[in-house]
Amino acid sequence: MIQCVNPAQCYGCTACASVCPKGAITMKENEEGFKYPSVDGSACVSCGLCKKVCPVLNRQVSESGSIRTAYAMQHTDRDVLKNSTSGGMFTTLSDWIFAEGGVVYGAAFDEQMTVRHIRAATAEKRNDMRGSKYVQSELGNVFAEVKQDLSEGKKVLFTGTPCQVDGLRRFLGDHTEGLVCVDLICHGSPSPKILREQFRFIEKKTRRRLINYQFRPKRWSWHVHREIAYLEGGKEFHSNAYSDLWQQIYYMRLCHRPSCHSCQYSNIDRVGDLTIADCRGIDRVVPDFGSDAGVSLVLVNTRLGEEIMEKLLPTMKTQELAPESVMQPPLRQPSQPNGRREQFWTIYRKDGYEAAIKSYFGKHFALKYKVKKMLKKI
Repeated sequence: MIQCVNPAQCYGCTACASVCPKGAITMKENEEGFKYPSVDGSACVSCGLCKKVCPVLNRQVSESGSIRTAYAMQHTDRDVLKNSTSGGMFTTLSDWIFAEGGVVYGAAFDEQMTVRHIRAATAEKRNDMRGSKYVQSELGNVFAEVKQDLSEGKKVLFTGTPCQVDGLRRFLGDHTEGLVCVDLICHGSPSPKILREQFRFIEKKTRRRLINYQFRPKRWSWHVHREIAYLEGGKEFHSNAYSDLWQQIYYMRLCHRPSCHSCQYSNIDRVGDLTIADCRGIDRVVPDFGSDAGVSLVLVNTRLGEEIMEKLLPTMKTQELAPESVMQPPLRQPSQPNGRREQFWTIYRKDGYEAAIKSYFGKHFALKYKVKKMLKKI
């Protein structure tokens, strides 16, 4: 029977639960809102498949890396750019897959405002996946769905964090014909439970039900990170200390999954055929590229990735780059843990979300935020 890896290392990728032939492994949420494998000893037959697919137990990093080349890319359709976090590379890739008769898997909000991986066979449903989601997504039975699509001869585009991509590849084994994997440059995955608390906090402040959320819209240009909560009745909530709390929690790494701080994927040995991210640093390297509308960084990691890019390069505004010229922190090392993380969780468990927030950011954090905004205008 599998002995779960140290929770501080487990990514929650679901590979072990997905591969178990007896359904003996289920993913259960812990007190921090992260899911970990739980084994039913009476059902386990000690086949060892779970250990064979576990990324934590089997990941071996190549110091030479996998990156073959890098590009700055920007979609030519202004509407696509407006609705994309960066340069619209995800839309370009998914449109190509649809043209090939394939399907797309990516993260989107469901009706309960939970971020989960969904399947899309149309551009309309794909559009729900646009935009960064700064939280760990719920995978559910997605790996099995991908396997079914591939067995039916469909092409599949799977986008996710590197640990999710690696988990999927290990679950599928040699059965990957037709699969295109895209991993993201990930700064870490915050707790879905704390995001739910933030949504309830906004609803309490506004006295309205939250119906949608954008983590980084471009209303204030690509270079500005503010967040928008869309509320019932057509109301919006943004540009204040309460609406922008989540970006602060994210950047401060207050509630990242523990394994993010020892991540085996924070390096140049990528697991996707392609890697996509914000192309931060483009203004320094190519000053006239036009970054205000957003620019995607694309790392090409495999021969399949090269073949895909050969088809897509003519359809976008592109600039080949030296990878080292736009090297981002998560390609060098994992995000470092916040020294006050345990204090945050201790107060949260005892007194709730608002108390934990005030303990970390200060009792008058909203007033400080307002003063800072006023000073910037002077």
